[in-house]
Amino acid sequence: MTEFEFGFDLDAAQKRDEEKYLNKKRLIPFTTLSENIEIRRDRSIGKLQPIPLSQLMKSWQPTEWIVDLFGARGACVLLAGDKGSGKSAFMYRMAESISNGSIFMGELRTVKTKVFIWQADESRNNSQLKIKMMALKGNISFLFNDDEDGNYLDINKLKFSILEEGFEVIFIDSITGLLMGHGVNIKDSEFSKPLYELNNLASQLNVLIIISAHLTKEDRREINMNDILGAGTQGGAVSDIWGLWMDDQNNENFYLKCLGKRNCEKGMLWKLHGNKEDFSFKLVAVGEGDLLPYKRNEYSYKFLNYLMSNKIKMTYKDLSKKINCNEEHARRICIKLFGEGKIQREKINDGVGRPFYKYYY
Repeated sequence: MTEFEFGFDLDAAQKRDEEKYLNKKRLIPFTTLSENIEIRRDRSIGKLQPIPLSQLMKSWQPTEWIVDLFGARGACVLLAGDKGSGKSAFMYRMAESISNGSIFMGELRTVKTKVFIWQADESRNNSQLKIKMMALKGNISFLFNDDEDGNYLDINKLKFSILEEGFEVIFIDSITGLLMGHGVNIKDSEFSKPLYELNNLASQLNVLIIISAHLTKEDRREINMNDILGAGTQGGAVSDIWGLWMDDQNNENFYLKCLGKRNCEKGMLWKLHGNKEDFSFKLVAVGEGDLLPYKRNEYSYKFLNYLMSNKIKMTYKDLSKKINCNEEHARRICIKLFGEGKIQREKINDGVGRPFYKYYY
C-alpha cells in the first residue's frame, strides 16, 4: 500500500504519534527552580512578553466574512473531501466568485479581492482543460506543481508572494500534494506543523487561506474528523474544517458540512447540486432546522433595523417574537451579529436561573 492509498489504520497511526510525542518529551532536559531563577537573571536570554487581558481585547477584531458563513478573514480553512468529489472545481468556483465579488452558489455573499490558487495535485496541462470547461473569469493567479517552486511548501516564499502581489485569499489544492515526497510522512505528527504555520500566517497577514485534504475512504454517507487522511493533529492546526462528499445515489448531488472550530457553526449541513458540464455548484437545501443563507441574511437585516430604530435592549426570544422567526434561529443570528461587531450585548443576572443576554445596537 502506498502512502497515497486510503484505508490505513487511523487509530494505530494516532497511537504511534502519541508514542513519538512522549519519547520526544522524555528527552527534554529538566531544570530545577533555582536553575530557572538563574536563567531569568541572565538578561541576555530575554523573557516572555505576555499581553494583559485589557490590552488584548483592545486589539480584538470582529469576524469579517470573505465568503459568508464559510471563510473568514484571518482564518485557515481545511476542506476535506474524497478523491473525485469535486474539491478542485468547488475551490475554483469559489475563487471566481471572490475575485468578482459575486454570489457563490446562489446563496453566499463574497468580498471582492485578489485570489491565488496553488494547484499542487495537478500539472498545468491537466488543469487547463478543467479551467477551459469552467470558463473561469476573474482576477485569479495560478501556480502548478510542475512550475518552479510549485511542488514544495515554503512558508517564507508564500508570505513574500502574498505581500508582494496583494493576495487576500489563497487556495492550496492540496496540502497533501505539497508535503508528500519531501520527507514528511502523512501519518506523522510533523505533518500538522505546516498547517499550524499556515494558520498563523493567515492570522498574521489577515488573509483567508483555504487548503484541501483527502479522506481515508471513498464510500460514505457522512464525514467526521476521523475520516481526514493523515495525522489526527490536523484538526487542531486550522481555524475551521469542512467536509465535502458526493451523494452515493446521484453523482451530481453533494453535501458540505462544517465539522467545527472557530468561525463556522459545527454541524451546519448544506446540500449542493453540481453541473458536470461546467463544474458549477448551487446550494439547494440545508440541514433540518436550519435556514438557507439568504434567509439568515434577511432576518439579520430585520434584527439590525429593529434594534437601530427602537434603541432598546432585547433578548433573542423577544426578537424572535417581534420578527416572527424561530427562537433557535434568532439565537444563532444574534450570536453571529455580535461576533461580527454589528450589535452589542449586556449580561443580565436577575438571581433566578442562569444569566441571559440582551442585545442592542
